[in-house]
Amino acid sequence: MKHDQDRRRTPRVRVAACATLETHGVLNAGNQALCSVRDVSRSGIGLETGQPPMVGQGVLLRLALDDDVREIRTLATRVHRRGTSNFYEVGLDWSACTPEQLKFLDKVLTALEQQPS
Repeated sequence: MKHDQDRRRTPRVRVAACATLETHGVLNAGNQALCSVRDVSRSGIGLETGQPPMVGQGVLLRLALDDDVREIRTLATRVHRRGTSNFYEVGLDWSACTPEQLKFLDKVLTALEQQPS
């Protein structure tokens, strides 16, 4: 895990939130899953789920923060099974986001970064 942290483009902010994901593309399209959010950064988001997307797959993320639920287009960049469990750590990046979605994410991250640790 240390090696993975050294490769980060931007610092992570730990956050507790719920999300759902819906996969897109030729394989496994329309598959839906519940997720828990582990962390978020200016380059992407880390989730845990029992139904992961495939690396490289487009994912529609529905992210709930407080009473605000937003749909955000993402790309699956990392999927790692946790031991022998049925849970996976998933990394999604913001490269498929619209300018409006990026503006919302920037606002959320600014607020999270200003909170005391």
